Amino acid sequence: MPEEAIGVDVGGTKTLAVRIRPDGTIMQRIRVLTPRTGPADLLTLLTSLTDRLRTPRTQAVGVALPGLVETATGTLRHAPGFPCDNLPVRTLLEDAVGLPVHVDNDARAATWAEYRTGAGRGHRDILMITAGTGWGCGAVIDGHLLRGSQGFAGEVGHVHVATEGPTCYCGRQGCAEVSASGNAITHHGKTVGYPDGEAVTRAARDGDLRALAVLHTVGTALGHGAAALVDLLDPAIVIVGGGAAHADGLLLAPARTAMHTALTASRRRPGIPPLVTAHLGNDAGAAGIALLALDPPAQRRQNESHDA
Repeated sequence: MPEEAIGVDVGGTKTLAVRIRPDGTIMQRIRVLTPRTGPADLLTLLTSLTDRLRTPRTQAVGVALPGLVETATGTLRHAPGFPCDNLPVRTLLEDAVGLPVHVDNDARAATWAEYRTGAGRGHRDILMITAGTGWGCGAVIDGHLLRGSQGFAGEVGHVHVATEGPTCYCGRQGCAEVSASGNAITHHGKTVGYPDGEAVTRAARDGDLRALAVLHTVGTALGHGAAALVDLLDPAIVIVGGGAAHADGLLLAPARTAMHTALTASRRRPGIPPLVTAHLGNDAGAAGIALLALDPPAQRRQNESHDA
């Protein structure tokens, strides 16, 4: 029978765990609230989900976490809002469940899923932007997942994308984290009477001008951030996931216009990468981290890069 892996995507509010096969087929899902009370409760959550999903075919466990994840050691160095700094997640979970564990950043995990089985399939160079509670990115370059020297690549939430907007928790205005994310839709929506981002999107689909203006503002900021990353990485395709992507074309249309305008020498380029919505939705992080846990070549590349 085919081998399987468990993937756990720990979000700021909810955690999704899946059991998956190497071809990307999800066999089972569990969604629970995320405890943010300390390392012990996080480990209990991960252990409990693994025990509920594992079968005799389970070969490995993957854990996707927000923030700075040192992939070579599986250590969560820092995640905003989580009191779990310098937590050796891989070591603790391997001891608890007796299976190989791979730990990585959540945006990188989602990127790998879209590369393997989603909107990036068939491309060797992709960029994914996750615009949800915060704003992150992942990239696959020439078929290799970009991690960086310590595993911290993709922390782009404080890239400047707007001249005005909410004040970021870092103290500055215009950060992608608060100007081009799902939370940005909620923030701007509340200023014109909507309770949350979902209400803004629903109203925009009905043609409400105030809601459309909100999505235009956030989409423009998203496009400016995308242009900076395209200039840096030169991907074949740009994929947008996270909560903001639920607005689909209403958000991506102004984002495409802003990206094309802001790209260096856009009219001299033989082609501009398409900006598209992620295919895998909320499953991407959990699916991607499970696929990484099943992928020995990807792990070898990671270790070789770290040892070099």
